Amino acid sequence: MRIKLCRGWITKSREIYHPSMNLCGVRGDGNAAAKSLFWKARKRLTFVLTFESKRGRNVAIMIARKHDLDCNVVLAGSEDRV
Repeated sequence: MRIKLCRGWITKSREIYHPSMNLCGVRGDGNAAAKSLFWKARKRLTFVLTFESKRGRNVAIMIARKHDLDCNVVLAGSEDRV
């Protein structure tokens, strides 16, 4: 199973779930941080995704973390302890 990031019909990244992958909300000041998501797909490939609402960001995190269990991988943020 893979995580796929698209912009319109163009695929930006397609990555297989693996233990070194990080996925978490962005921390910082202002309203934009609450709507953003940090995804470290692999060592030198990172994305910051911005959603229209906090709810949209949280749903994206929940869906990705739901499917990671199917691959026996736990997606966590950089400061999360597993």
